[in-house]
Amino acid sequence: MERLDTPLETADLVSAAQQGDAWAWERLVEEFSPMLKARIRRFRLSHEDAQDVLQTTWMLAWQNLGSVEDGQRMAGWLATIAFRECLKLTKRTREICTPDLDSLGSTDDVDRELARIWLAGTLAELVEELPAAQRVLFRALTETSEPHYVDVARRLGRPVGSIGPTRARCFAKLRGLLQAREITRDFLD
Repeated sequence: MERLDTPLETADLVSAAQQGDAWAWERLVEEFSPMLKARIRRFRLSHEDAQDVLQTTWMLAWQNLGSVEDGQRMAGWLATIAFRECLKLTKRTREICTPDLDSLGSTDDVDRELARIWLAGTLAELVEELPAAQRVLFRALTETSEPHYVDVARRLGRPVGSIGPTRARCFAKLRGLLQAREITRDFLD
């Protein structure tokens, strides 16, 4: 089946994958693996354990894909599977994988670190509310510590000149979503 170079909505990909479309499944794996890896990293697992959790998450997702009724909720569904698998692993090994809050010093430092961890999770949820093009760009820009617009544009098949304006619209939308939840800079200070 010939594919077009137009972005598909997550719901369309989920629906196609449920019908057995291997290409759609591969696109879902490609789209959501960075988010899953970031969530799994929060548990501070070994590289091997993190890879096992990621693989198990995708295996369970494949086995239960038919139960997904709303494809737009795919990110949350996958994140929940990964979270549960991380919890299972940490319970099995009896290791509590939390940030080393004792090493932070003052109560204010601990509060800031907890707020940062919470905000990172909230940000991942808000990114899912972005329009598809902005969501894809946000992920591409945040996958590396120093993204280059030329590389991002090439990878996404977009003109280099469109990256900056799309990024600005994306960040403005995220700021609006944060403000709607009453999360401001004062919240973190």
